[in-house]
Amino acid sequence: ADKDEKKLKTILKFIYNLKIFDPACGSGNFLIIAYKQLCFLEIKIFEKLLEINPEDWKMSVSGISLNQFYGIEKSNYATETSKLSLWLAEHQMNLSFKEIFGTIKPALPLSETGKIICDNSINVDWDKFCQYEKKTSHIYIIGNPPFKSFSERNNSQQEDVIKILNKKTKMDYVGLWFIKGSDFINKIENSSLALVSTNSINQGEQVNLLWSIIFKHNIEIIFA
Repeated sequence: ADKDEKKLKTILKFIYNLKIFDPACGSGNFLIIAYKQLCFLEIKIFEKLLEINPEDWKMSVSGISLNQFYGIEKSNYATETSKLSLWLAEHQMNLSFKEIFGTIKPALPLSETGKIICDNSINVDWDKFCQYEKKTSHIYIIGNPPFKSFSERNNSQQEDVIKILNKKTKMDYVGLWFIKGSDFINKIENSSLALVSTNSINQGEQVNLLWSIIFKHNIEIIFA
């Protein structure tokens, strides 16, 4: 596809309609890396398009928006850090664009904040927060949710488990994110989930506690 203008434009359209969602985003590291890597890919595509059709593509400007990135974080400080970090990442990538193409998106006013909210992810309806719309090409759920074993949980975390499972259980706390994530991708066809976790969710009693719920959905595990 690297010499086919139509195919390259199709890839750009896919990128511009992606949504990246981290339901345990902390200070935004996963979202920032995803944003930067998509921008680097976009730059490579524009460079190829410039070779093919220099007149049409010489004034290229990034079409990736911070509003494609969604995050939920319980800590107010981390939420604000995540928003600021995304702004800084956007500024860095704008400078990279300017260096190559000589044009840059306006940096001010700071109108795009990314869709980052301060809330308990367990209480948020994920598919209403990060909605699949007609033009959405794909939703990727990524992140590194909190891990707490049964004995380490505080009262609030114990209540979170009961909210999702309607009972007390020794399931690892991180399992709640897998359950909510599997519900999400079961509802939305063009979506995928990849979460960092300890391997304990695949061992001992955790297997039956967690995976018996997930395997009720018509979803596929493509890597682990």
